[in-house]
Amino acid sequence: MPLDEGNCELAYLGLGSNLGNREENLKQAVALLDAIVGIEVERLSSWYETAPVGKIDQGWFLNGVARIKTTMPARELLRAVMAVEQRLGRVRRERWGPRTIDIDILLYDDIKVTEPDLEIPHPRMLERAFVLIPLAEIAPDLLLPDGRRAAEAAREGFPGQEVLPYKGTRC
Repeated sequence: MPLDEGNCELAYLGLGSNLGNREENLKQAVALLDAIVGIEVERLSSWYETAPVGKIDQGWFLNGVARIKTTMPARELLRAVMAVEQRLGRVRRERWGPRTIDIDILLYDDIKVTEPDLEIPHPRMLERAFVLIPLAEIAPDLLLPDGRRAAEAAREGFPGQEVLPYKGTRC
């Protein structure tokens, strides 16, 4: 839904799925986000097949990154993201476990938030190839919290993290 440029903040969301029809889950998440008043999905990366990180005894993920414009404060955006996850059947059973959909707020303008249930910038985004590679695709010159550009960070090695271009269709 188009937003008035003057009232908007720019945010980046990481999306992932490894249960059910992963591509359809991601497409539905993007459509639901874009339908929310106060959110406009402005740009979307390609999808990437990624090996699980943290808890490795589960199926591979399909991941991507969306750049959004939003009029919502960060806390309200978190509630909207969690509502989309819930609508798509997300069940939080175990940390880093399998999920139909996962949506993380990676960056929200230049805002920093450190609260028990919300950290912006996302605290592990700089360690994750499945975040940095799609982020660099849509925003190569984006300045990251550590001072590097997204494209530079994405070129670094990520031992043990496999990220492959997805051969299916792109939404």
